[in-house]
Amino acid sequence: MFPPITILYDPNLEISEVKGIAKHLEETYNVEIKELKECKLDNKTYNKKRDQFDGQKLLNMLIDKKNLRFFFWIVTKDLYVPVMDFIFGLASKFYGAIVSFHRLETREMRIKESIHECGHILGLEHCQNFCVMQYSNSLNEAKEKPSFLCKNCQEIIIKSKENFD
Repeated sequence: MFPPITILYDPNLEISEVKGIAKHLEETYNVEIKELKECKLDNKTYNKKRDQFDGQKLLNMLIDKKNLRFFFWIVTKDLYVPVMDFIFGLASKFYGAIVSFHRLETREMRIKESIHECGHILGLEHCQNFCVMQYSNSLNEAKEKPSFLCKNCQEIIIKSKENFD
C-alpha cells in the first residue's frame, strides 16, 4: 500500500473543491489522504518578468527544505519551468507534485490534471494510450484526454503499490 498523501492547498481555494479533488485521488488510486493543509506560495519563487511562479523551485522547496514526501500541492497561481511558457503541474516520483488551477477553467480539467500529477507521484510516466497520463502541451490536449487510467497504467499502479507493502 502507498503511504498516505498530504494535500496542501492555496488558502484562496474553497475547501469543498479541495475535498472533491481528494475524493477523486482516493477513488482513482485507492490511496489514503492523510490530511488537508493550507500552504502559501513562497514569494522567493516569483518571477516578476514572467508574472509566474517557478514550479520547480516550489516543488524542490518542499522536498529539499521541508523534507516532505507523498504530498500533493494545489495552487491558484500560474506556474512555469525555465524551458516552458507555463505548466499545469510538475511532479517528482515518490515525493510530491504541484498542480496549478490557474489555466484550468473547469472542474473536470482540474480533476484530470490532479489525477495526472498524482499518478507521477505514485510511479506513472506519461502514457501513449487513451489515458489521463497522456502528456498535455496545451489546454486543448488537456481537454481531449480522458479522466481515467488505461489498463496498462492501472497495472503499473498495482505493481507499484506492492513495492510499498
